[in-house]
Amino acid sequence: MDRRTLVAIVIMVLILMGYQYYMGRNRPATPPPPQREESARPAPAERERPPGLTAESWLHPPLARRSVEEQDIVVETDLLRVVVSNRGGQIKSWQLKKYLESDGKPVEIIGKGTAGDGSVALRTWSGNPEASTQNYTAHPQQLLLSESQPQGTITLQYVTSTGLELTKSLTFFQDDYKVDVETKARNLSSRAQGLTFDLLWGPGIRESGQKEDKGLKPPTSVVNGQRLQDKWEKLDRAAEHEGAVSWTAIHDSYFCAALIPLEKGAKARVEKMQDKGPVVGLIFPKANLPPGEEASERFSLFVGPKEIDRLTRLGFQMREIIDLGWFDFLARPALYLLKYINKHLKNYGLAIIILTFLVRIILFPLTQKSFKSMQEMQKVQPKISLLRERFKGDSKRMNQELMELYRKHHINPMGGCLPMVVQIPIFIALYNALINSVELWKSPFVLWIKDLSAKDPYYVLPILMGASWLIQQWMTPTVGDPRQAKMMLLMPVVFTFMFLNFPSGLVLYFLVSNLLGIGQQLYINRQLKVPAKAGGSG
Repeated sequence: MDRRTLVAIVIMVLILMGYQYYMGRNRPATPPPPQREESARPAPAERERPPGLTAESWLHPPLARRSVEEQDIVVETDLLRVVVSNRGGQIKSWQLKKYLESDGKPVEIIGKGTAGDGSVALRTWSGNPEASTQNYTAHPQQLLLSESQPQGTITLQYVTSTGLELTKSLTFFQDDYKVDVETKARNLSSRAQGLTFDLLWGPGIRESGQKEDKGLKPPTSVVNGQRLQDKWEKLDRAAEHEGAVSWTAIHDSYFCAALIPLEKGAKARVEKMQDKGPVVGLIFPKANLPPGEEASERFSLFVGPKEIDRLTRLGFQMREIIDLGWFDFLARPALYLLKYINKHLKNYGLAIIILTFLVRIILFPLTQKSFKSMQEMQKVQPKISLLRERFKGDSKRMNQELMELYRKHHINPMGGCLPMVVQIPIFIALYNALINSVELWKSPFVLWIKDLSAKDPYYVLPILMGASWLIQQWMTPTVGDPRQAKMMLLMPVVFTFMFLNFPSGLVLYFLVSNLLGIGQQLYINRQLKVPAKAGGSG
Protein backbone atom coordinates (compact mmCIF):
# COMPACT_ATOMS: atom_id res chain seq x y z
CA MET A 1 0.00 0.00 0.00
CA ASP A 2 1.57 3.29 -1.03
CA ARG A 3 1.44 6.52 0.96
CA ARG A 4 -1.30 8.17 -1.07
CA THR A 5 -3.63 5.20 -0.61
CA LEU A 6 -3.09 5.18 3.16
CA VAL A 7 -3.84 8.94 3.39
CA ALA A 8 -7.08 8.46 1.38
CA ILE A 9 -8.31 5.68 3.70
CA VAL A 10 -7.61 7.79 6.80
CA ILE A 11 -9.49 10.76 5.30
CA MET A 12 -12.53 8.57 4.42
CA VAL A 13 -12.65 7.12 7.97
CA LEU A 14 -12.50 10.60 9.45
CA ILE A 15 -15.30 11.80 7.17
CA LEU A 16 -17.53 8.85 8.15
CA MET A 17 -16.84 9.37 11.85
CA GLY A 18 -17.57 13.09 11.58
CA TYR A 19 -20.83 12.47 9.71
CA GLN A 20 -22.04 9.99 12.32
CA TYR A 21 -21.13 12.39 15.14
CA TYR A 22 -22.94 15.28 13.41
CA MET A 23 -26.10 13.28 12.71
CA GLY A 24 -26.17 11.98 16.28
CA ARG A 25 -26.20 15.53 17.67
CA ASN A 26 -28.87 16.88 15.30
CA ARG A 27 -31.27 13.90 15.12
CA PRO A 28 -34.67 14.66 16.76
CA ALA A 29 -35.23 12.98 20.07
CA THR A 30 -36.72 9.58 19.51
CA PRO A 31 -40.19 9.39 21.09
CA PRO A 32 -40.90 6.46 23.35
CA PRO A 33 -42.53 3.57 21.55
CA PRO A 34 -46.31 3.99 21.41
CA GLN A 35 -48.06 2.04 24.06
CA ARG A 36 -50.78 -0.26 22.85
CA GLU A 37 -54.26 0.81 23.82
CA GLU A 38 -54.72 -2.14 26.12
CA SER A 39 -51.56 -1.26 28.11
CA ALA A 40 -53.34 1.79 29.52
CA ARG A 41 -56.31 -0.30 30.54
CA PRO A 42 -56.49 -2.18 33.79
CA ALA A 43 -55.63 -5.84 33.66
CA PRO A 44 -58.42 -8.14 32.55
CA ALA A 45 -58.85 -9.36 36.09
CA GLU A 46 -59.42 -5.78 37.27
CA ARG A 47 -62.17 -4.89 34.79
CA GLU A 48 -65.35 -6.51 33.61
CA ARG A 49 -65.25 -8.33 30.27
CA PRO A 50 -68.13 -7.25 27.99
CA PRO A 51 -70.71 -9.97 27.42
CA GLY A 52 -70.26 -11.91 24.19
CA LEU A 53 -66.48 -11.32 23.97
CA THR A 54 -64.10 -14.20 24.59
CA ALA A 55 -61.11 -13.93 26.92
CA GLU A 56 -58.83 -14.25 23.90
CA SER A 57 -60.49 -11.32 22.15
CA TRP A 58 -60.48 -9.38 25.39
CA LEU A 59 -56.72 -9.84 25.84
CA HIS A 60 -55.91 -9.36 22.16
CA PRO A 61 -58.41 -7.03 20.46
CA PRO A 62 -58.89 -7.96 16.78
CA LEU A 63 -58.48 -4.39 15.59
CA ALA A 64 -57.14 -1.36 17.38
CA ARG A 65 -60.08 1.03 18.00
CA ARG A 66 -58.95 4.59 17.52
CA SER A 67 -60.60 7.63 19.03
CA VAL A 68 -62.24 9.70 16.27
CA GLU A 69 -63.43 13.26 16.70
CA GLU A 70 -67.00 14.17 15.80
CA GLN A 71 -67.20 15.76 12.35
CA ASP A 72 -69.64 16.63 9.59
CA ILE A 73 -69.50 15.34 6.01
CA VAL A 74 -71.14 17.64 3.45
CA VAL A 75 -72.72 16.31 0.26
CA GLU A 76 -73.67 18.72 -2.56
CA THR A 77 -75.65 17.69 -5.66
CA ASP A 78 -77.77 19.64 -8.11
CA LEU A 79 -80.81 18.91 -5.93
CA LEU A 80 -79.53 18.37 -2.40
CA ARG A 81 -77.28 19.67 0.31
CA VAL A 82 -76.90 16.98 2.96
CA VAL A 83 -74.87 17.07 6.17
CA VAL A 84 -73.99 13.65 7.58
CA SER A 85 -72.56 13.38 11.08
CA ASN A 86 -70.00 10.67 11.70
CA ARG A 87 -71.62 10.25 15.11
CA GLY A 88 -73.69 7.14 14.44
CA GLY A 89 -73.69 8.01 10.75
CA GLN A 90 -76.90 10.01 11.15
CA ILE A 91 -78.26 12.94 9.14
CA LYS A 92 -78.03 16.47 10.57
CA SER A 93 -79.41 18.40 7.62
CA TRP A 94 -81.20 17.51 4.39
CA GLN A 95 -81.96 20.55 2.25
CA LEU A 96 -83.88 20.58 -1.06
CA LYS A 97 -82.14 23.23 -3.14
CA LYS A 98 -84.89 23.55 -5.77
CA TYR A 99 -87.65 24.22 -3.21
CA LEU A 100 -87.52 27.41 -1.15
CA GLU A 101 -89.39 28.52 1.95
CA SER A 102 -90.97 31.96 2.27
CA ASP A 103 -87.70 33.36 3.63
CA GLY A 104 -85.84 32.18 0.52
CA LYS A 105 -83.99 29.36 2.29
CA PRO A 106 -84.09 25.78 0.96
CA VAL A 107 -86.67 23.46 2.46
CA GLU A 108 -85.12 21.60 5.40
CA ILE A 109 -86.46 18.07 5.75
CA ILE A 110 -84.89 17.44 9.16
CA GLY A 111 -87.29 18.91 11.72
CA LYS A 112 -86.03 22.02 13.47
CA GLY A 113 -85.05 21.37 17.07
CA THR A 114 -84.68 17.62 16.53
CA ALA A 115 -81.31 17.33 14.79
CA GLY A 116 -78.81 16.47 17.47
CA ASP A 117 -81.62 16.47 20.02
CA GLY A 118 -83.17 13.03 19.83
CA SER A 119 -83.18 12.81 16.05
CA VAL A 120 -82.74 9.31 14.72
CA ALA A 121 -82.72 10.24 11.04
CA LEU A 122 -81.15 7.32 9.20
CA ARG A 123 -80.13 5.39 12.29
CA THR A 124 -78.86 1.83 11.79
CA TRP A 125 -78.22 -1.06 14.16
CA SER A 126 -80.51 0.65 16.69
CA GLY A 127 -80.47 -2.47 18.86
CA ASN A 128 -76.80 -1.74 19.58
CA PRO A 129 -76.54 1.61 21.45
CA GLU A 130 -72.78 1.74 20.96
CA ALA A 131 -73.17 1.45 17.19
CA SER A 132 -75.62 4.34 16.97
CA THR A 133 -73.91 6.79 19.33
CA GLN A 134 -70.15 6.48 18.66
CA ASN A 135 -68.03 8.38 16.12
CA TYR A 136 -67.32 6.54 12.88
CA THR A 137 -64.34 6.94 10.60
CA ALA A 138 -65.66 8.64 7.45
CA HIS A 139 -64.30 8.83 3.92
CA PRO A 140 -64.32 11.13 2.04
CA GLN A 141 -64.83 14.25 4.15
CA GLN A 142 -66.75 16.04 1.38
CA LEU A 143 -68.66 14.93 -1.69
CA LEU A 144 -69.41 17.36 -4.55
CA LEU A 145 -71.32 15.82 -7.46
CA SER A 146 -71.67 17.26 -10.94
CA GLU A 147 -72.16 16.13 -14.53
CA SER A 148 -68.52 15.06 -14.62
CA GLN A 149 -68.99 13.09 -11.37
CA PRO A 150 -72.65 11.98 -11.42
CA GLN A 151 -72.46 9.78 -8.32
CA GLY A 152 -70.33 9.25 -5.25
CA THR A 153 -70.24 7.23 -2.05
CA ILE A 154 -69.57 8.12 1.58
CA THR A 155 -68.31 5.25 3.72
CA LEU A 156 -68.49 5.25 7.51
CA GLN A 157 -66.81 2.54 9.62
CA TYR A 158 -66.65 1.66 13.27
CA VAL A 159 -65.43 -1.30 15.35
CA THR A 160 -67.43 -2.02 18.50
CA SER A 161 -65.95 -3.08 21.81
CA THR A 162 -67.13 -6.63 21.11
CA GLY A 163 -65.27 -6.83 17.81
CA LEU A 164 -67.99 -6.07 15.26
CA GLU A 165 -66.74 -4.07 12.29
CA LEU A 166 -69.72 -1.99 11.09
CA THR A 167 -69.77 -0.24 7.72
CA LYS A 168 -72.44 2.10 6.36
CA SER A 169 -72.22 3.28 2.74
CA LEU A 170 -74.35 6.11 1.32
CA THR A 171 -74.34 6.51 -2.47
CA PHE A 172 -75.67 9.84 -3.77
CA PHE A 173 -76.62 10.79 -7.34
CA GLN A 174 -76.19 14.13 -9.03
CA ASP A 175 -79.75 14.50 -10.36
CA ASP A 176 -81.82 12.33 -8.03
CA TYR A 177 -83.37 12.45 -4.57
CA LYS A 178 -82.76 8.72 -4.17
CA VAL A 179 -79.82 7.52 -2.06
CA ASP A 180 -78.61 3.91 -1.98
CA VAL A 181 -77.70 2.65 1.48
CA GLU A 182 -75.72 -0.49 2.30
CA THR A 183 -74.95 -1.67 5.83
CA LYS A 184 -72.39 -4.39 6.56
CA ALA A 185 -71.23 -6.15 9.70
CA ARG A 186 -68.13 -8.36 10.01
CA ASN A 187 -67.34 -10.37 13.11
CA LEU A 188 -63.67 -9.85 13.98
CA SER A 189 -63.88 -11.67 17.29
CA SER A 190 -63.48 -15.39 17.93
CA ARG A 191 -67.05 -15.86 19.12
CA ALA A 192 -70.39 -15.79 17.27
CA GLN A 193 -72.37 -12.57 17.74
CA GLY A 194 -75.96 -11.57 17.07
CA LEU A 195 -76.95 -8.41 15.24
CA THR A 196 -80.20 -6.87 14.01
CA PHE A 197 -80.11 -4.95 10.72
CA ASP A 198 -82.48 -2.00 10.51
CA LEU A 199 -82.84 1.47 9.07
CA LEU A 200 -84.85 4.18 10.87
CA TRP A 201 -85.96 7.70 10.00
CA GLY A 202 -87.57 10.24 12.26
CA PRO A 203 -89.05 11.82 14.20
CA GLY A 204 -91.20 13.41 11.52
CA ILE A 205 -90.03 15.67 8.73
CA ARG A 206 -89.69 19.43 8.50
CA GLU A 207 -91.47 20.95 11.55
CA SER A 208 -91.69 17.62 13.37
CA GLY A 209 -94.76 17.13 15.51
CA GLN A 210 -96.47 20.31 14.27
CA LYS A 211 -99.17 18.56 12.32
CA GLU A 212 -101.41 21.60 12.00
CA ASP A 213 -98.70 23.81 10.49
CA LYS A 214 -97.08 21.50 7.99
CA GLY A 215 -99.83 19.01 7.13
CA LEU A 216 -97.99 15.99 8.54
CA LYS A 217 -99.86 12.93 7.33
CA PRO A 218 -100.09 9.51 9.00
CA PRO A 219 -97.00 7.34 8.40
CA THR A 220 -97.72 5.24 5.33
CA SER A 221 -96.46 1.87 4.11
CA VAL A 222 -97.17 -0.34 1.11
CA VAL A 223 -97.18 -4.00 2.16
CA ASN A 224 -98.38 -6.84 -0.07
CA GLY A 225 -99.51 -4.20 -2.55
CA GLN A 226 -101.84 -2.57 -0.01
CA ARG A 227 -101.53 1.01 1.22
CA LEU A 228 -101.48 1.11 5.05
CA GLN A 229 -101.60 4.11 7.37
CA ASP A 230 -100.91 4.35 11.11
CA LYS A 231 -102.29 7.09 13.36
CA TRP A 232 -99.02 7.73 15.14
CA GLU A 233 -100.64 9.96 17.79
CA LYS A 234 -102.63 6.95 18.99
CA LEU A 235 -99.79 4.43 18.97
CA ASP A 236 -99.38 3.01 22.46
CA ARG A 237 -96.67 0.70 21.16
CA ALA A 238 -94.81 0.20 17.90
CA ALA A 239 -96.82 -1.15 14.97
CA GLU A 240 -95.19 -3.68 12.65
CA HIS A 241 -96.37 -4.80 9.21
CA GLU A 242 -95.06 -8.08 7.82
CA GLY A 243 -95.12 -9.28 4.24
CA ALA A 244 -93.77 -7.96 0.96
CA VAL A 245 -92.80 -4.43 2.03
CA SER A 246 -92.44 -2.01 -0.89
CA TRP A 247 -91.70 1.02 1.28
CA THR A 248 -92.54 2.85 4.50
CA ALA A 249 -92.51 6.64 4.81
CA ILE A 250 -93.15 9.80 6.78
CA HIS A 251 -94.68 12.55 4.65
CA ASP A 252 -96.70 15.74 4.54
CA SER A 253 -98.69 17.24 1.67
CA TYR A 254 -95.63 17.98 -0.45
CA PHE A 255 -92.52 16.15 0.83
CA CYS A 256 -91.59 12.69 2.05
CA ALA A 257 -88.86 10.51 3.55
CA ALA A 258 -89.32 6.93 2.33
CA LEU A 259 -87.31 3.80 3.18
CA ILE A 260 -87.26 1.13 0.48
CA PRO A 261 -85.89 -2.39 1.14
CA LEU A 262 -83.95 -3.90 -1.75
CA GLU A 263 -83.90 -7.39 -0.24
CA LYS A 264 -86.71 -9.61 1.05
CA GLY A 265 -87.48 -10.20 4.69
CA ALA A 266 -87.94 -6.65 6.02
CA LYS A 267 -90.81 -5.59 8.28
CA ALA A 268 -92.19 -2.05 8.27
CA ARG A 269 -92.20 -0.51 11.73
CA VAL A 270 -93.93 2.65 12.97
CA GLU A 271 -93.53 4.15 16.43
CA LYS A 272 -93.57 7.54 18.07
CA MET A 273 -90.78 9.36 19.88
CA GLN A 274 -92.47 11.02 22.83
CA ASP A 275 -94.31 14.07 21.46
CA LYS A 276 -91.81 14.86 18.72
CA GLY A 277 -93.44 12.86 15.96
CA PRO A 278 -93.41 9.48 14.24
CA VAL A 279 -90.44 7.26 13.45
CA VAL A 280 -90.57 4.71 10.63
CA GLY A 281 -88.17 1.87 10.03
CA LEU A 282 -87.29 -1.29 8.15
CA ILE A 283 -86.41 -4.18 10.44
CA PHE A 284 -84.75 -7.43 9.35
CA PRO A 285 -84.59 -10.69 11.34
CA LYS A 286 -81.70 -11.00 13.77
CA ALA A 287 -78.50 -12.26 12.14
CA ASN A 288 -76.06 -14.63 13.89
CA LEU A 289 -72.51 -13.93 12.76
CA PRO A 290 -69.89 -16.68 13.26
CA PRO A 291 -66.28 -15.53 13.73
CA GLY A 292 -64.85 -14.04 10.54
CA GLU A 293 -68.22 -13.97 8.78
CA GLU A 294 -69.91 -10.94 7.18
CA ALA A 295 -73.56 -10.00 6.59
CA SER A 296 -75.15 -7.05 4.80
CA GLU A 297 -78.46 -5.45 3.84
CA ARG A 298 -79.27 -2.97 1.07
CA PHE A 299 -81.86 -0.19 1.05
CA SER A 300 -82.86 2.83 -0.98
CA LEU A 301 -83.79 6.11 0.61
CA PHE A 302 -85.97 8.72 -1.10
CA VAL A 303 -86.11 12.08 0.66
CA GLY A 304 -87.56 14.84 -1.45
CA PRO A 305 -90.64 16.35 -3.08
CA LYS A 306 -93.66 14.23 -4.02
CA GLU A 307 -93.27 14.90 -7.75
CA ILE A 308 -95.60 12.45 -9.43
CA ASP A 309 -93.40 11.91 -12.50
CA ARG A 310 -90.26 11.24 -10.47
CA LEU A 311 -92.06 8.90 -8.06
CA THR A 312 -93.57 6.96 -10.96
CA ARG A 313 -90.13 6.48 -12.54
CA LEU A 314 -88.69 5.35 -9.21
CA GLY A 315 -91.05 2.37 -9.08
CA PHE A 316 -91.69 0.33 -5.92
CA GLN A 317 -95.29 1.70 -6.03
CA MET A 318 -93.86 4.98 -4.70
CA ARG A 319 -96.51 6.94 -6.62
CA GLU A 320 -99.02 5.61 -4.08
CA ILE A 321 -97.60 8.00 -1.49
CA ILE A 322 -99.62 10.74 -3.23
CA ASP A 323 -103.08 10.09 -1.80
CA LEU A 324 -105.69 11.29 -4.29
CA GLY A 325 -108.63 9.68 -2.52
CA TRP A 326 -111.47 7.55 -3.81
CA PHE A 327 -111.48 9.21 -7.19
CA ASP A 328 -107.82 8.62 -7.93
CA PHE A 329 -108.75 7.46 -11.44
CA LEU A 330 -109.95 11.02 -12.16
CA ALA A 331 -107.50 13.01 -10.05
CA ARG A 332 -104.31 11.40 -11.38
CA PRO A 333 -105.05 12.13 -15.07
CA ALA A 334 -106.05 15.68 -14.06
CA LEU A 335 -102.70 16.13 -12.34
CA TYR A 336 -100.80 14.83 -15.37
CA LEU A 337 -102.84 17.12 -17.64
CA LEU A 338 -102.15 20.08 -15.37
CA LYS A 339 -98.41 19.42 -15.59
CA TYR A 340 -98.59 19.01 -19.37
CA ILE A 341 -100.40 22.34 -19.81
CA ASN A 342 -97.94 24.12 -17.50
CA LYS A 343 -95.05 22.72 -19.52
CA HIS A 344 -96.19 24.95 -22.40
CA LEU A 345 -97.64 27.95 -20.51
CA LYS A 346 -95.04 28.14 -17.69
CA ASN A 347 -97.75 29.32 -15.27
CA TYR A 348 -99.78 26.94 -13.13
CA GLY A 349 -102.49 29.56 -12.65
CA LEU A 350 -103.10 29.68 -16.40
CA ALA A 351 -102.88 25.87 -16.48
CA ILE A 352 -105.68 25.66 -13.88
CA ILE A 353 -107.82 28.02 -16.00
CA ILE A 354 -107.32 25.89 -19.11
CA LEU A 355 -108.05 22.70 -17.14
CA THR A 356 -111.28 24.25 -15.79
CA PHE A 357 -112.29 25.25 -19.31
CA LEU A 358 -111.76 21.69 -20.56
CA VAL A 359 -113.81 20.23 -17.68
CA ARG A 360 -116.67 22.65 -18.44
CA ILE A 361 -116.61 21.73 -22.13
CA ILE A 362 -116.80 18.03 -21.31
CA LEU A 363 -119.74 18.58 -18.95
CA PHE A 364 -121.58 21.08 -21.19
CA PRO A 365 -123.97 18.52 -22.79
CA LEU A 366 -125.06 17.41 -19.32
CA THR A 367 -125.40 21.03 -18.19
CA GLN A 368 -127.56 21.85 -21.21
CA LYS A 369 -129.75 18.79 -20.67
CA SER A 370 -130.12 19.63 -16.99
CA PHE A 371 -131.15 23.20 -17.73
CA LYS A 372 -133.78 22.09 -20.24
CA SER A 373 -135.14 19.59 -17.73
CA MET A 374 -135.43 22.30 -15.07
CA GLN A 375 -137.18 24.59 -17.56
CA GLU A 376 -139.76 21.91 -18.30
CA MET A 377 -140.20 21.28 -14.59
CA GLN A 378 -140.78 24.99 -14.08
CA LYS A 379 -143.49 25.02 -16.77
CA VAL A 380 -145.52 22.22 -15.14
CA GLN A 381 -144.96 23.52 -11.61
CA PRO A 382 -148.57 24.86 -11.33
CA LYS A 383 -149.96 21.42 -12.26
CA ILE A 384 -147.65 19.75 -9.73
CA SER A 385 -148.93 22.10 -7.03
CA LEU A 386 -152.56 21.21 -7.91
CA LEU A 387 -151.80 17.48 -7.71
CA ARG A 388 -150.17 17.88 -4.31
CA GLU A 389 -153.17 19.84 -3.05
CA ARG A 390 -155.66 17.38 -4.52
CA PHE A 391 -154.01 14.21 -3.19
CA LYS A 392 -152.62 15.64 0.05
CA GLY A 393 -153.74 12.64 2.10
CA ASP A 394 -152.87 9.95 -0.47
CA SER A 395 -149.15 9.96 -1.18
CA LYS A 396 -149.30 6.79 -3.27
CA ARG A 397 -151.91 8.21 -5.63
CA MET A 398 -150.08 11.56 -5.77
CA ASN A 399 -146.84 9.86 -6.85
CA GLN A 400 -148.68 7.91 -9.54
CA GLU A 401 -150.22 11.11 -10.93
CA LEU A 402 -146.86 12.90 -10.80
CA MET A 403 -145.14 10.13 -12.77
CA GLU A 404 -147.93 10.23 -15.33
CA LEU A 405 -147.49 14.00 -15.64
CA TYR A 406 -143.74 13.60 -16.16
CA ARG A 407 -144.30 10.92 -18.77
CA LYS A 408 -146.83 13.03 -20.65
CA HIS A 409 -144.46 16.04 -20.82
CA HIS A 410 -141.29 13.93 -21.42
CA ILE A 411 -139.67 15.13 -18.22
CA ASN A 412 -136.96 13.27 -16.32
CA PRO A 413 -137.32 14.43 -12.68
CA MET A 414 -133.66 13.50 -12.04
CA GLY A 415 -132.38 15.28 -15.14
CA GLY A 416 -131.64 18.49 -13.25
CA CYS A 417 -129.57 16.63 -10.66
CA LEU A 418 -127.45 14.61 -13.08
CA PRO A 419 -124.73 17.22 -13.74
CA MET A 420 -124.42 17.87 -10.00
CA VAL A 421 -124.03 14.14 -9.32
CA VAL A 422 -121.35 13.88 -12.03
CA GLN A 423 -119.50 16.95 -10.77
CA ILE A 424 -119.18 15.67 -7.19
CA PRO A 425 -116.44 13.09 -7.97
CA ILE A 426 -114.77 15.58 -10.34
CA PHE A 427 -114.81 18.21 -7.59
CA ILE A 428 -113.31 15.81 -5.04
CA ALA A 429 -110.72 14.55 -7.54
CA LEU A 430 -109.55 18.06 -8.47
CA TYR A 431 -109.55 19.10 -4.82
CA ASN A 432 -107.20 16.20 -3.94
CA ALA A 433 -105.06 16.80 -7.03
CA LEU A 434 -104.55 20.48 -6.27
CA ILE A 435 -103.93 20.29 -2.51
CA ASN A 436 -101.45 17.41 -2.95
CA SER A 437 -99.56 18.83 -5.90
CA VAL A 438 -96.02 19.86 -4.93
CA GLU A 439 -95.82 21.33 -8.42
CA LEU A 440 -97.93 24.25 -7.09
CA TRP A 441 -95.40 24.81 -4.27
CA LYS A 442 -94.57 28.54 -4.26
CA SER A 443 -95.88 28.81 -7.85
CA PRO A 444 -96.94 32.40 -8.54
CA PHE A 445 -99.96 33.36 -10.63
CA VAL A 446 -100.44 37.12 -11.02
CA LEU A 447 -99.97 40.22 -8.91
CA TRP A 448 -100.62 39.37 -5.23
CA ILE A 449 -100.94 35.60 -5.76
CA LYS A 450 -97.36 34.54 -5.08
CA ASP A 451 -98.10 30.96 -4.04
CA LEU A 452 -100.94 28.87 -5.51
CA SER A 453 -100.49 26.29 -2.72
CA ALA A 454 -101.27 28.91 -0.02
CA LYS A 455 -104.41 30.89 0.75
CA ASP A 456 -105.11 34.24 -0.91
CA PRO A 457 -103.55 36.73 1.56
CA TYR A 458 -106.20 39.37 0.77
CA TYR A 459 -109.15 36.95 0.28
CA VAL A 460 -109.93 38.45 -3.13
CA LEU A 461 -110.37 35.12 -4.92
CA PRO A 462 -112.70 33.61 -2.27
CA ILE A 463 -114.93 36.70 -2.29
CA LEU A 464 -115.10 36.76 -6.10
CA MET A 465 -115.79 33.03 -6.08
CA GLY A 466 -118.69 33.48 -3.64
CA ALA A 467 -120.14 36.39 -5.63
CA SER A 468 -119.97 34.47 -8.92
CA TRP A 469 -121.57 31.43 -7.30
CA LEU A 470 -124.40 33.62 -5.95
CA ILE A 471 -125.04 35.04 -9.44
CA GLN A 472 -125.03 31.57 -10.97
CA GLN A 473 -127.44 30.31 -8.30
CA TRP A 474 -129.74 33.27 -8.94
CA MET A 475 -129.79 32.44 -12.67
CA THR A 476 -130.67 28.77 -12.08
CA PRO A 477 -134.36 27.97 -12.76
CA THR A 478 -136.46 27.49 -9.62
CA VAL A 479 -138.20 24.15 -9.17
CA GLY A 480 -139.97 22.80 -6.10
CA ASP A 481 -140.49 24.73 -2.87
CA PRO A 482 -139.55 28.45 -3.23
CA ARG A 483 -138.34 28.45 0.38
CA GLN A 484 -135.88 25.70 -0.53
CA ALA A 485 -134.65 27.79 -3.44
CA LYS A 486 -133.96 30.71 -1.08
CA MET A 487 -132.04 28.39 1.21
CA MET A 488 -129.92 27.38 -1.77
CA LEU A 489 -128.86 31.00 -2.11
CA LEU A 490 -127.15 30.71 1.28
CA MET A 491 -124.79 27.99 -0.01
CA PRO A 492 -122.42 30.43 -1.77
CA VAL A 493 -122.12 32.45 1.44
CA VAL A 494 -121.32 29.37 3.52
CA PHE A 495 -118.78 28.07 0.99
CA THR A 496 -117.12 31.47 0.74
CA PHE A 497 -116.20 31.31 4.42
CA MET A 498 -115.04 27.70 3.98
CA PHE A 499 -112.78 28.67 1.06
CA LEU A 500 -111.07 31.60 2.81
CA ASN A 501 -108.17 29.38 3.92
CA PHE A 502 -108.14 26.99 0.94
CA PRO A 503 -105.14 26.99 -1.44
CA SER A 504 -105.61 29.84 -3.89
CA GLY A 505 -105.10 27.43 -6.80
CA LEU A 506 -108.23 25.52 -5.76
CA VAL A 507 -110.25 28.72 -5.25
CA LEU A 508 -109.12 29.88 -8.69
CA TYR A 509 -110.53 26.69 -10.20
CA PHE A 510 -113.97 27.29 -8.65
CA LEU A 511 -114.01 30.97 -9.58
CA VAL A 512 -113.27 30.21 -13.23
CA SER A 513 -115.76 27.34 -13.18
CA ASN A 514 -118.49 29.65 -11.89
CA LEU A 515 -117.72 32.33 -14.50
CA LEU A 516 -117.84 29.75 -17.28
CA GLY A 517 -121.08 28.41 -15.79
CA ILE A 518 -122.62 31.88 -15.96
CA GLY A 519 -121.54 32.18 -19.59
CA GLN A 520 -123.04 28.78 -20.41
CA GLN A 521 -126.26 29.75 -18.64
CA LEU A 522 -126.59 32.94 -20.73
CA TYR A 523 -125.90 30.97 -23.92
CA ILE A 524 -128.56 28.37 -23.10
CA ASN A 525 -131.06 31.09 -22.14
CA ARG A 526 -130.54 32.75 -25.50
CA GLN A 527 -130.99 29.45 -27.32
CA LEU A 528 -134.23 28.69 -25.48
CA LYS A 529 -135.31 32.35 -25.58
CA VAL A 530 -135.67 32.52 -21.80
CA PRO A 531 -136.33 36.04 -20.44
CA ALA A 532 -133.41 37.58 -18.60
CA LYS A 533 -134.89 37.16 -15.11
CA ALA A 534 -137.15 34.19 -15.76
CA GLY A 535 -134.55 31.88 -14.36
CA GLY A 536 -134.09 33.84 -11.14
CA SER A 537 -135.03 32.28 -7.85
CA GLY A 538 -136.19 35.52 -6.30
